[in-house]
Amino acid sequence: MFSLQSKVDLSHSNTLSLPCVAAKFIELEGESELLSVFKKYPLTSSNTLFIGGGSNVILPPSLQHYVLTFRDKFPEDAVVIKEESSTEVLIEVEAGVEWDALVEYCVLSGYYGLENLSLIPGTMGAAPIQNIGAYGVEIADCLEELKVFCIDEQRLVVFRSEQCEFAYRDSIFKRNPGKYIIVSVSLRLRKEPVFTLEYGELKSLNTEANLSGSLVRNTVIATRQAKLPDPKKLPNAGSFFKNPVVSAEQEKGLKDAYPALVSYPLPTGQFKLAAAWLIDQAGWKGYRNDYVGVHDKQALVIVNHNGGQQCDILALAEKIKASIFQKFHVVLEIEPVFISA
Repeated sequence: MFSLQSKVDLSHSNTLSLPCVAAKFIELEGESELLSVFKKYPLTSSNTLFIGGGSNVILPPSLQHYVLTFRDKFPEDAVVIKEESSTEVLIEVEAGVEWDALVEYCVLSGYYGLENLSLIPGTMGAAPIQNIGAYGVEIADCLEELKVFCIDEQRLVVFRSEQCEFAYRDSIFKRNPGKYIIVSVSLRLRKEPVFTLEYGELKSLNTEANLSGSLVRNTVIATRQAKLPDPKKLPNAGSFFKNPVVSAEQEKGLKDAYPALVSYPLPTGQFKLAAAWLIDQAGWKGYRNDYVGVHDKQALVIVNHNGGQQCDILALAEKIKASIFQKFHVVLEIEPVFISA
């Protein structure tokens, strides 16, 4: 049964390890306790903050909100098969499941579609908010529907995939912070081994004779571990900036000025630029001040190496954004969610 806790330290509940104390904190078992807590306490969209694994938030030193979270769960205890055929399976996953544990569970179960998203930190409930993606795959590709609690209406609502308004690292849930709490997610996965291998190091697997979900997953894990710091050892929030999207005209101008520019054409006729390349070219890779810095192997990652706070992270981010705009006339957008006290 849940209980209201006071003055809870959240420094170990966010991957940037930012010092933060929650005035009111409640850990929930699942859907039924979520409904109960809203009946018991005066929770509203303005005084409630729900956090998952804390991998995509920039927390302030203190929070006066009611801070809610779901208790961690293993996939074996929180995955239900809703439909199954010889070629595909539809599973419903509770929000409290760790994302990478779910990917491992699906790979071992012979369910295909999530292997490219291996080792992304966070929980199942947080994944659709950001529309997590990697190596040409997004969660939107296999998400069929999800169940959410609408705080303002105090009721459960089911969203079909098309209602989620998914876009690059974006969704209706991210654009409406504090309005919804994701309770469970239904994913439709293949039972036949069809892989997406068009990006990065995965291209090398196209000639692999014994290709499997485990091999793809292990390749993704090895690649990410080689480039990205482990938040448990060096606090970070993963990719800190979105890859900016520019017009074809602007991309051509940048390419003329910088022939090595890394860009990718989009179906819209626009181009996506590699934010890491821009930041690296502006000289930020490996930068560090007394508290925070930029990872020396991946310029897209801001790290908290010496007890930095929210203000330190944001100050560095703003300097990087200003530098990129001055050099390339490109606007960078922060990917993690800034939480105000």
